[in-house]
Amino acid sequence: MRNWTARLLTGWALLALAGCAGTGGERAAAPAKQDGATPAGKEDAAAGKSVVDLDARPKGKLDARLKTVVNTPLDGRIDLLSLEGGATRSIEVKQGVSSSPVPQGDYRAYVHVYDNGVPVLVQVQDLVVKAGQTAALSLDLLEGASGSVSVRAFDSDGDLAIDRVELECGTDPYNAASVPGRSELPLDKRVLRAEGQWYRGDLHVHSKYGVGTESVPELIGRAEKAGLDFLAICDRNTLASTADPGFKSDKMVLIPAMEWGTDQMGVALIYGPRTTPDPPSTLPAAQAAWAAQAECIRVQAQGGIWAIAHPTFPTKPWQWGISYVNAVEVWFRDWRGNPPLALENLNEDIKIRKDGHLVHSIAAAASAAASAGDMDESMSANAQACLFWDYELKRGLMACAVAGSGSGSKKVPMAKPVTYICAKDLSEPSLLEGLRLGRTYVSCDVNGPKLAFNADVMSDNTVDVGIGGVVPLNVDVSFVAAVQHAIGKKLQVLENGRPIRTVPINGEDIAIRFTRHPTIYSTYRIRVIGPADPKKNGFGPLEVYALSSPIYAQEITQELLWRNPNLDPKKTWVKLQTGQIPLDVDVPEDVPQTRMPGQ
Repeated sequence: MRNWTARLLTGWALLALAGCAGTGGERAAAPAKQDGATPAGKEDAAAGKSVVDLDARPKGKLDARLKTVVNTPLDGRIDLLSLEGGATRSIEVKQGVSSSPVPQGDYRAYVHVYDNGVPVLVQVQDLVVKAGQTAALSLDLLEGASGSVSVRAFDSDGDLAIDRVELECGTDPYNAASVPGRSELPLDKRVLRAEGQWYRGDLHVHSKYGVGTESVPELIGRAEKAGLDFLAICDRNTLASTADPGFKSDKMVLIPAMEWGTDQMGVALIYGPRTTPDPPSTLPAAQAAWAAQAECIRVQAQGGIWAIAHPTFPTKPWQWGISYVNAVEVWFRDWRGNPPLALENLNEDIKIRKDGHLVHSIAAAASAAASAGDMDESMSANAQACLFWDYELKRGLMACAVAGSGSGSKKVPMAKPVTYICAKDLSEPSLLEGLRLGRTYVSCDVNGPKLAFNADVMSDNTVDVGIGGVVPLNVDVSFVAAVQHAIGKKLQVLENGRPIRTVPINGEDIAIRFTRHPTIYSTYRIRVIGPADPKKNGFGPLEVYALSSPIYAQEITQELLWRNPNLDPKKTWVKLQTGQIPLDVDVPEDVPQTRMPGQ
């Protein structure tokens, strides 16, 4: 059994590298092209100058008029960059008209219009504001004026700047990392190891540029000593760690990253951005959320990853409402170490109900007093984060699981928990690709359980997909789950967030096989669990030692088939002729279905 399970663990990694895993975020923007050099974004005209105190200057006025060429007024946002020192300010334009006091000075105006709430750059214009006088800014937008196509249809690379503006500004309209007014960040393409396999690392640590106490070289040295393959330093709203002279390693990949957001609205983890993300907007909540969605879209278009960080932590719950993220940090620090989120910790607009039921997944998770598996009134923040994740998965989100230690000093152990990413080699682009395709699992530490999970469509003894992959509906699917280094614990299979198998782990290596016949969109994942130590303080009755990202069951589109090249196309439409659904060998546990938010 030991040799067979080991072959399964390594064999599934090779299978995933052939492209069998599924998308890492439903309908996320296509990544930027990375082959060959591309022109960098036009340098900020105010670069290198000290920021001026605009508020101390006498005021003029800026009158703005935004409309289409057929006179349809447009809502939008104007970002004013001072050409005398780089200070910026934003002006909201409603129903096509705005009149705002502005300190005198020379400015570059970046004019955005809202496309379904997302700000899209449609004009760049230099202007001068004089004290006591009125400056004018007008837009007569051709793109999207007919109403038959959206403004974003004129943005080829997904960086939220239309192609015409990019050509006018000298940036590349086919490279999402080349954006007007933004400098292009480097992508480290070095391959430190050529082998395709599972690589392990910590995706959430802090340096002295944030809440940590260690320098960047000290953090990197500690990670190298721990035997990690990659590290992401995530300081709040800054990429300062990446500019540190000590940000370098020949032993592991350093993923450029930041923690983005606020305590009031929650935080995200951004991995591999190619331009510096804007800080969270100080505009009213609705406009701030639209700006956040724009940052998410741009990061994804550039090939980066947008992950929701510890969504149910009471001090910083996730309330941005962003769609189509790539990942959720379902495990932060000790599994049972943090208290759950209460409904009263959330903003009123997040607690809205429909037909008496909470609409938002974060609110439903916060109010859950009892639900599937280990969830009860004393659930931990991490268990609650998994509940939030399951709600979002059931709604169609394709987002993988990640974990982080939050370590910023030697007092907090690094890689507890640890994230495993299946990648074709050890490099920044390949690790980002593994995250984007959902090829992850997390474990309690580097010595914790190792997982393998794959699926055989139509049970013909052919392994078709692994973690992150997609199987078709209305056919028999044989799943195989394997675990190493978890003797004495239990292996549990979850379907749509509820346990359907729980098997004692009686050996160092075990594997189980089970068959399902999904007829509707479903998710399948595995985890390793055990009873909580009654002598150890914490929240919740269960200890979790490892958990995987899902395998998805849904209708196979051309895009999903492209991401699953090992899956025989014939299997995407063949249905069994018998009307009987084969029974599984093991009887599913009697666990009630989890109610979806809004139901």
